[in-house]
Amino acid sequence: MEWRIAIVDDLKMDRERLEKDVARWYAKQELEAETYVYDSGEAMLREFSKDLFQIAFLDIRMDDMTGIELAEQLRKEDTNLLICFLTTSREYAFDAFPIHPFDYLIKPYKEEQLNHVLAEALRVLSGSEPEIAVKAGKAEVQVTYSQIVSVISQGHAVLFRLTDGSSVRGMLTFGETEQILTADERFLLCNRGILVNMDHVSSLNGEIFRMDDGSSYPLRTKNRPELIRQFSQYQITRMRRGR
Repeated sequence: MEWRIAIVDDLKMDRERLEKDVARWYAKQELEAETYVYDSGEAMLREFSKDLFQIAFLDIRMDDMTGIELAEQLRKEDTNLLICFLTTSREYAFDAFPIHPFDYLIKPYKEEQLNHVLAEALRVLSGSEPEIAVKAGKAEVQVTYSQIVSVISQGHAVLFRLTDGSSVRGMLTFGETEQILTADERFLLCNRGILVNMDHVSSLNGEIFRMDDGSSYPLRTKNRPELIRQFSQYQITRMRRGR
């Protein structure tokens, strides 16, 4: 398989450095990769089509179309594209939050940070995503963690709401499910009997998590400040990944 990576940055020096570093990493892994370099979002959109790229590195602050505006257009065509934003400040990274980027690189990035992003992308795209086995009736369904939007307790069973809009009712106790999933940093127990995947939170409105699929869940009153702190820390950790 040949990996295709898009780089969009209006600064020539920055895009040339990133192109060189990406090529070096793939060569070390003995993987075939081709980079497509653009100096503007408009230039990329003229060539873009669904499934053309696996990864896109987008500079947030560009003249004319910003990286966030470009990402919004790309998301309409390709929901599977892994988007990594390039930014000079974490302040701008928070503006990108509704896009649900795969990762961030703070300029000037260290090469090991980029290497970490590429390694994580390879893991996800190669299908080595962790899974949970869900007994649904007589069948057993393997559900990847990234597919899970939320998990809701339903008596002696749990309901998994998935990114494709479907749901799976599994014969697991909520306690068992919580123990398995909260070992992964993405999952947060936001209220009694409710787990959310923080990668799929579209907004936090004071006391409510609003999710990608349109669902919403209240934060538990008793320790709401701590839940908000954990959610904020998770977002910061993603931006610092690789440090």
